Amino acid sequence: MPSARSGVLRAVDVCLRVAAALLVAAAAFLLVPLPELRAAQIELALAVQGLEPTCVRGLLVLGTGAGGAVRGDFLLCAAALLLLDWILGRASRTSQGL
Repeated sequence: MPSARSGVLRAVDVCLRVAAALLVAAAAFLLVPLPELRAAQIELALAVQGLEPTCVRGLLVLGTGAGGAVRGDFLLCAAALLLLDWILGRASRTSQGL
């Protein structure tokens, strides 16, 4: 029978996975320059940057030939969230005795 601790870990696990997916989606959205959505792209980039740790903010941002940008900082944060997701998933399964 799952414990309360295990349930909380699974909920946090899902939240981390969703946050990582949103960061990857934001990086993909910023990859293609769309003149109609340029203002929204800039606002999104600034909003996500404000949530990032300062040590990775602006790290590995590479411009594309088409005028977009590969946001390496978003992808690094997504990878860190997925790593935490994996660690918490293991802890959740361990607390269940699996």
